[in-house]
Amino acid sequence: MNQLLYEGNGPEVAKMTQAALDEGLTPQQVLADGLIAGMAVVGEDFKHNILYVPEVLIAARAMKAGMAVLKPLLSASDAAGGPSSKVGTLMMGTVRGDLHDIGKNLVCMMAEGAGFEVIDIGVDQSVEKFMAAADKCNPDIIGMSALLTTTMTYMKTVIDGFHEAGRDHIKFAVGGAPISQMFADEVGADGYGQDASSAVDLFLHFVGKGDAPDNQPKYPPPAAKTDATAPKGTHTTYQILYWQDLPAQIKAADEVTEVKIELPEPFVQRIDAAATRLGLTAEADYSAQFKWGDEQDRAGDAASVAAAIQAELEAALN
Repeated sequence: MNQLLYEGNGPEVAKMTQAALDEGLTPQQVLADGLIAGMAVVGEDFKHNILYVPEVLIAARAMKAGMAVLKPLLSASDAAGGPSSKVGTLMMGTVRGDLHDIGKNLVCMMAEGAGFEVIDIGVDQSVEKFMAAADKCNPDIIGMSALLTTTMTYMKTVIDGFHEAGRDHIKFAVGGAPISQMFADEVGADGYGQDASSAVDLFLHFVGKGDAPDNQPKYPPPAAKTDATAPKGTHTTYQILYWQDLPAQIKAADEVTEVKIELPEPFVQRIDAAATRLGLTAEADYSAQFKWGDEQDRAGDAASVAAAIQAELEAALN
């Protein structure tokens, strides 16, 4: 099951989840040893730049297919006073004036994969809406995201509002492109997640399930071999990962090695703009648009072929 989840094979994950239940495993065992364990590997590989955002979204979608089988059973067990299936309750929202939610959605999916009950209150949320939502779900942690420097300062308004209301028991985490540890300290947040994987590590730390992330820069991608004597392939099979018809990633493999390239920021911006324009920013809608193109062949080693394809895509973009 872990491998199928890693590969993003949702239908098979759902089948294996049901098969594990039929064999007598409890829903809690399937969740912990199957879905959560699988997403933990995805999170580690994302942290080390082995996987990229599109692949994490695809894996998270497969995890949700398994969760759809387990959720009714987990809810029934919780209601009956059985062992709890969740490690904590996380409420996530994007602050007032900011309509970007793709990064937030990724954090939500990875947090659910780590065992949190996740309540996503959406985008453009005021302090009053944060408080009203917290009244309903009683979260252990509130996560706030912002993509714009003009909206990030509103995070302090939310945190101050909760403190003034005497609700200091809730932990606050902040993140987003313009956010830093220094800013998190300035606004009184309890922690900062520099990316989705670090954010989940922080949430687990808040509930006593792990160490705090160090928020060091992500590991760089493995450097290509420059040794002229190192063996090189001569024939490469490659695929392009698309969001609808927009390229996002290249995967190439020859007889010796495999190379993955996440296309640079202009491609990401074009995908985000299209998702916003089409109203496909909700996590399920957004991740459902990723599809691998057909396998194609080209002469040469994987690194050279992948670089050539990237150059062709960049030329077409311009």
